[in-house]
Amino acid sequence: MSILVFGHKNPDTDSICSSIAYANLKRALGQDAVACALGEVRKEAEYALNYFKVDAPKLIDGVKAQVKDLCLDTENILNVSSSLLEAYNLMNNKGVEAVPVADEEGKFAGCVSLKKIAEELLHQHFKTIDTTITNICKNLDGSVVVNCSEKISGRVFTLSFDMETVMETLESGDIVIVGNRFEAIEYAIDNKAALIILTSNTEISDELKAKAENNGVSVITVPTNNYKTSNTINHCACIESLVEACDCAVCECAYAEDLDLCEKCLYPVVNAEEKVVGLLSAADVAKLPKKDVILVDHNEYGQSADGLESANLLEIVDHHKLGGMKTDLPLSVRLMPVGCTCTIIYNMYKENNVEIPTEIAGLLLSAILSDTLIFKSPTTTELDKQACEDLAKIAGVDMEKYGMDMFKYGTSLDEYSIEEIVNMDFKKFDMSGKSVGIGQVFTLDIDSIFAKQDQFLDYINSTDFDLLVLAVTDIIKEGSYLIYKAPDAVISEAFNVEGAQGVFVEGCVSRKKQLVPGLTAAVKNM
Repeated sequence: MSILVFGHKNPDTDSICSSIAYANLKRALGQDAVACALGEVRKEAEYALNYFKVDAPKLIDGVKAQVKDLCLDTENILNVSSSLLEAYNLMNNKGVEAVPVADEEGKFAGCVSLKKIAEELLHQHFKTIDTTITNICKNLDGSVVVNCSEKISGRVFTLSFDMETVMETLESGDIVIVGNRFEAIEYAIDNKAALIILTSNTEISDELKAKAENNGVSVITVPTNNYKTSNTINHCACIESLVEACDCAVCECAYAEDLDLCEKCLYPVVNAEEKVVGLLSAADVAKLPKKDVILVDHNEYGQSADGLESANLLEIVDHHKLGGMKTDLPLSVRLMPVGCTCTIIYNMYKENNVEIPTEIAGLLLSAILSDTLIFKSPTTTELDKQACEDLAKIAGVDMEKYGMDMFKYGTSLDEYSIEEIVNMDFKKFDMSGKSVGIGQVFTLDIDSIFAKQDQFLDYINSTDFDLLVLAVTDIIKEGSYLIYKAPDAVISEAFNVEGAQGVFVEGCVSRKKQLVPGLTAAVKNM
């Protein structure tokens, strides 16, 4: 199973680019890693991906163990044309009393039970059966001599009596079991039997083969004698008439912890098109492995994938404060006080002597320029600047021009709703027992935000957070306008301004170094 590498929910450019870059590094070091995202790619990151021609990470909504993570049994999926013997053998091998069946289109049709098979075998006289050439050859180890029709339906006769009785009994469309009685074989062909099963590996002449084909008579040869063949032919009947409707299908996206499976049943696993893609038992679920994950650009449960507690956390690479995660096993943690996770990952490429591809260099550069606001953020370090100088050369771009072009493309908010803007780059925090949300949006069009200030306030006040702050950051003025759900006094104390909706906090451009510390101290004093 691949290692999943992902950033925080509502991913920004750093989360998207760091997941791609670190998954690439892991693969270069011989590990199977896949970049993932816990939300749609935003415009700024989209610009970087398009510019450097890189596919977006795989979108996931959680890391709980899912049915599709199992190596499902795909070889024993029965369909309505499968035989009674196949169904019985599957039940016997799996130790269950019922098995799922798919229809001719591959969709789940229902289940056939051991009880139903027993009733069929005990109560029918088997003068007629519905079967297929495939079923008979599979169950009797037969070989096709002449195949005129895959589906076979008719009365079954074993020709062990004299020719006069044969001529009185046999009709067109019958299924005939016969050994080396060539007169009877030719009569059956002339009388247009549906199928002739030649026992004990009996062979017929080319002349009889040609006559059988002309008359539409299928012919099979089997190694078993008349007695064994007669007993087994009934087991070759199709199970379609025995299938009973039942509501037991399991979606391939279902979480293992939500399943309550009976040990005596085998369950169909279906995809979004309701087609059966595998078989599942209670024993299989018990073996379901945890997903291996690596976190980049975050290290708090509230910001991470749903079900992280049940995953196998291998590593954290981040530039934020410790978020209080607990693990059962030791893990690798790389936290550095730099402006961007991608600065750390850049250095990890260097430490491992792995060459940075042009497109990866471009993504690393994009993320660092984004997180540091082209070095205007107080989070910027010399390591960030040094990384960007090197990465810009590898990527072959003018750092300043590329950065501004990326910001211009990414900061237009016209196409987004109020809710989407607030949650665009949003993180949850626990501050002194208070539920606090901080959203941040960078834009060059401040007027478009304040034209809808009342709508923003309506949405913000409707949330369940104790406090919520939306920081509208003006890249040019190097500061943020605040729209919030909080007492004015808290905002005043946190940022040393006069608390009022839309207040401008000069120099406040970093959530990590300015918004979070300021609010943490102010909330503590509430």
